[in-house]
Amino acid sequence: LIRAGCCQRAAMEPLSNPPADIADLSADELFLQARAGDWEARRAALEAIGRRASANPESFREDSPSALAVAIGSLHDEDCHVRRAALGCAVRLAVVAASAEDRASLLDRAFELLADEDWGVRRVALSAVGEIAPRGDRNALDAVEPFLRDEDDDVRTAAVAALGKVAEPGDAALSSSISSLLDDDDEGVRQAAVRAFVRVALPG
Repeated sequence: LIRAGCCQRAAMEPLSNPPADIADLSADELFLQARAGDWEARRAALEAIGRRASANPESFREDSPSALAVAIGSLHDEDCHVRRAALGCAVRLAVVAASAEDRASLLDRAFELLADEDWGVRRVALSAVGEIAPRGDRNALDAVEPFLRDEDDDVRTAAVAALGKVAEPGDAALSSSISSLLDDDDEGVRQAAVRAFVRVALPG
């Protein structure tokens, strides 16, 4: 499978490991690197911000508004790896510290990124919808369901997993859609479909 998007560059230009001293950077230094570094530095900084927020949510809470602004500002970066990292970072921040208003705004951004040219960004966007959309959110369900038929295995996996998290238990229509992936050619998709089907098919 040839995956469309800037990730094709990875075969020629592999991702580097994060700088050894990135864990020692202050929050402000990470924010600066996320905005002003090269693509690898931007990606590494955003991933570090997300890890730090998840590992120490209380200590990072004071920096969360600035961090979320940095992550959201990077959602349309020219590099697909940075866009993936930015959305993943924003979701981690939303889970641990964001207001309901920020979460709703981020959900709208995730909807927009479902149309990204890069399969990896679409995958992360689907996972984001699964993490932050309220249970039973019809807009989210309608946005995700078409990706059950995506040509990319990882995208289908993310889509069915998101439906399993957002759909209301006992949703017969979505149960039928999810069941179509129980015989998918890809094992990862099948496993995700089983988990989602159990969550959705049985009444709450």
